[in-house]
Amino acid sequence: MTSRRRPGFTLIELLTVIAIIGILAGVLFPAIGGIRKKAKLATAQSTFSQWANGVTRYKQVYGFYPNIGTVKYNTAADMLHKLEEDPVGTNFIKAMSAKSAMGVLLSGGPAGDRAKFNRNAEEFCAFARDDFEDPGFSGLDLTEASKLVDRFGNNKIRVIFDTDGSGNIKGVNAPGGVWPDELATLGTTGIPARVIIYTTIAGGDFASAGGLTEPDLADVIAIQ
Repeated sequence: MTSRRRPGFTLIELLTVIAIIGILAGVLFPAIGGIRKKAKLATAQSTFSQWANGVTRYKQVYGFYPNIGTVKYNTAADMLHKLEEDPVGTNFIKAMSAKSAMGVLLSGGPAGDRAKFNRNAEEFCAFARDDFEDPGFSGLDLTEASKLVDRFGNNKIRVIFDTDGSGNIKGVNAPGGVWPDELATLGTTGIPARVIIYTTIAGGDFASAGGLTEPDLADVIAIQ
């Protein structure tokens, strides 16, 4: 009795299966990428919200916003800071965590950083390793000058304080002057807020409204 051989797949059948797999992959891969992007965005917004809450607590404890820039605040207008600029980003970390980017406690004494930025050495928010730029680009670990980034690796983080005490963010000033290109969406009347933290791309104003060309980056914003 001879056994009966099962016929194999024909070339057309194999090509059909490969085509179906290709179609499914083309549909699933973008969906997976979108899910990952949404997860990153949610994490980034949660992080910025924690920072904004920390700033609010700082104001409640000390009665003023952390002066992290290079000039004293003009209380006639709100103040915007660019955290990618030195020493602004470094000062923000010190004021919010009472530590350096490397996790070293601020030095005490009347001339130390603790007296300048956070005299009670209170941790208003903690900075995780993912909050800093990837040291893999330089092969180094965190340094005193390590920059903060969002979860998309964008270090163009902006922090605005309601330093005029109006309860609205408007009429924003900065050490270099006013940046109306980034703040045009706020209008002249402003928006109800004490603190705004957001990222911008290549100088755009909340770039998702201005034609986002970098698909791997996204705007992140937290309003307190």
